[in-house]
Amino acid sequence: MKARKNNIYSPLNPAAFFMIQRRQRMLQRIFAENFPDGLKGLKLLEVGCGGGQWMLEFASFGFRFANFAGIEINPERAKIAKERVPLADIREGDASSLPWQDESFDIVFQSTVFTSVKDMGTKINIANEMKRVCKKTGFILWYDFKYNNPSNPDVKGVGRSEIRKLFSTWNCEFHSVTLAPPIARIVVPISWNLAENMETFLPMLRTHLITVIRPF
Repeated sequence: MKARKNNIYSPLNPAAFFMIQRRQRMLQRIFAENFPDGLKGLKLLEVGCGGGQWMLEFASFGFRFANFAGIEINPERAKIAKERVPLADIREGDASSLPWQDESFDIVFQSTVFTSVKDMGTKINIANEMKRVCKKTGFILWYDFKYNNPSNPDVKGVGRSEIRKLFSTWNCEFHSVTLAPPIARIVVPISWNLAENMETFLPMLRTHLITVIRPF
């Protein structure tokens, strides 16, 4: 009970664990369709890597820790990521100026970065940098809110049209995912099956997009 109250994003929280597992199903399908021979030789960069939680999740699909890289503007979070994923190339810095060469990564990933950036010019710079370091044979992977967060005015949703604008000339493949977190926090402790059915059959309750963004 304590974990649920103190950290709504912890995998120890039933609703957070539900959301993690549901989005992982979509990611598994994307990885399996694009890389049927496996992921161990692929390099992945996470823009806004936080404390490294996503890298640990991605490792379960078969990525090698030494093939991860990440950039994080918050020094404390970058330090945590280095401790949790010590083989990864974690840098402290600004995602609008990435310290890697062109076409360095097979997958360039971001989660809830763009919804926290208010300035459109900065968003465009980050998007351009993500395109620059992504291999032409790879893709950008996006997971972020498509709606505004009513409980957090600093988070502004990014919908399909804005994603297309940010990554103009690249192809966007959209997948709507994630049962609205306030609903999940109520429903999951009562019935996991009910929460699954709500996310599956009521697409208007899905709050996030997983987007695969490829060079044409």
